[in-house]
Amino acid sequence: MSGGPLSPAMQVLAVTATILALHLIALALWTGTVRLWRKVYVNPEDARQLSGTAGESDHPDVQRVKRAHQNALENLVPFFIVAWFYVATGPSRTAALAYFGTFTAARILHSVFYLWGRQPFRTISFAIGVLATVGLGYQVISAAI
Repeated sequence: MSGGPLSPAMQVLAVTATILALHLIALALWTGTVRLWRKVYVNPEDARQLSGTAGESDHPDVQRVKRAHQNALENLVPFFIVAWFYVATGPSRTAALAYFGTFTAARILHSVFYLWGRQPFRTISFAIGVLATVGLGYQVISAAI
């Protein structure tokens, strides 16, 4: 790869972004798995092919996985934008690991707690992820002004 080695903070972002992308793929695959288990599909061709039923709405178990997936997507977009700018400020590897690792762990735990229907742990893990992103945002704005 040309362009020189990645900075230590960019290395941490590369690893955590990859983990988070794989997490999204896992949620998408889990959605399909739950559809197969419940044999309820939105598309008639899927229902015909897989010996299930089709309807306008998903099974409640599928809806739960889709909500967890949607929540993950909604939180990853701002995180990735702010994290990219944060890396541009030249932080240490340790600082990047603290922010990115906290966010990554919180988001994975949030999905697990969402799928298991566990409160208040779902809300706590959500809040920790948001606080990590807000902390990154504070660091970026402080460095920029």
